[in-house]
Amino acid sequence: MAQQYFYDKQIRRYIQQFIRLFSGFSVQMGKDDTGLPIMQLVPVRYGDINRMAAHITRENSENIVNTVPFISCYVTNLAMSPELRTLPGHIDKVHVIEKKVNDVTGETSNEPGNRYTIERHNPVTYMLSMNCDIWSSNTEQKLQLMEQILVLFNPTLDIRTSNNKHDWSSLTYVEMKGTTWSSRSVGSSIDDIIDVASIQFDLPVLINPPAKVKQQKLIHTVINQMYNLGDADLDNFKENKPFSKTSVEYTVVTFEDRKVKYEDNKLTILSLTETATDAEGNPVTWTTDLKTYGELRDGISQVRLRKSSDPGDADNDIIGRLYADTATTLTVAIDQTTLPTNTQGAISGVVNGMTNYPGDGTIPSAVAGQRYLLLHAIPVSQNWDGLTSADRYDIVAYDGTAWTISFDASANANTTHYVNNTSSQDQLEWNGKTWVNSYEAIYNAGFWRLYL
Repeated sequence: MAQQYFYDKQIRRYIQQFIRLFSGFSVQMGKDDTGLPIMQLVPVRYGDINRMAAHITRENSENIVNTVPFISCYVTNLAMSPELRTLPGHIDKVHVIEKKVNDVTGETSNEPGNRYTIERHNPVTYMLSMNCDIWSSNTEQKLQLMEQILVLFNPTLDIRTSNNKHDWSSLTYVEMKGTTWSSRSVGSSIDDIIDVASIQFDLPVLINPPAKVKQQKLIHTVINQMYNLGDADLDNFKENKPFSKTSVEYTVVTFEDRKVKYEDNKLTILSLTETATDAEGNPVTWTTDLKTYGELRDGISQVRLRKSSDPGDADNDIIGRLYADTATTLTVAIDQTTLPTNTQGAISGVVNGMTNYPGDGTIPSAVAGQRYLLLHAIPVSQNWDGLTSADRYDIVAYDGTAWTISFDASANANTTHYVNNTSSQDQLEWNGKTWVNSYEAIYNAGFWRLYL
């Protein structure tokens, strides 16, 4: 089994960023002939050089003194930090969409390209302790550098170790813990003419294990126009000739945080709270939400409305062809063959039987085969020949000589029925209590899908 190895230079980046905090400081070394100050940039370096390197910098002589002023930084301790630890086994998933790249020019466009899922494991927390030594040849140099540095920490300063937007541990802080004014008391290991002041710092360090990057191969990454072609159609396709598109396949799109309202042949997209804006106050539009998945194709793209109480039951979906309308609405042409089967004969309209009756000017004179749904009860009928009374939601029919009750609402309290209204071209559903449109409603997330 091959040994698994990874090294991302994470601690090294923390140290480098810490050192960069102390770069760019200067000290005044006097004045030139014109009276202007002479400024010297103070170098900063990592401090734990070995004895051989230190001896080379002194030109193999004990009589050479290190050049000052300079700043050195080095690690004093690295300890685990239990107080910063959170959910050690947690895995966070981030979905990333690249911009599409032109294979010929290499340029990117605003169209969506490859899709990836990044699985990030919670990092391990440590506390890194570091020292910053200020080497100077006199007190004035020390005071100049100390004042420039100390004013930055009150008591922390933020640093960033990465510009990767998906690196959730790139931001940390450096906290000053204390100072040592002079290290001359250490003894002969330090030249008498050089003074060293030390500042102690702590910074949280988050060590990340490798993340898993997976390229998404889900159904919504299928190219919008894909066909199952026979040999003849395939040859026509290759030669850019017309071919049969009866076997067109679709990109399936649905959203966990969106509802839709279907009414009057319009499909409106809504937030989970059934408003036109999301939780952040941004407008909810088809234009924005469909941009990631592809384009709407007039007359080819479909909506599937699921009337079943089971979101996985697709047997009785109501299907409609989609056409572009506005940013928030799509026009729908319902496929009548996907509607529930009618259990009652078609009605000529929905009427108020108390105020409207055959031949009153609003309803035509009685003709055999006419059927009407009543919105109000008729206690004693004088205008509906042969009908003594009828209840609300009954359906009455004319047989050529008299009106009779064709559908008795009170006798069907626990059944479901469907009837087509020829005057509005709607299908009505009897749910045991009232008549409603069989498919005009607000559909929750998971109970509607778009086939682009």
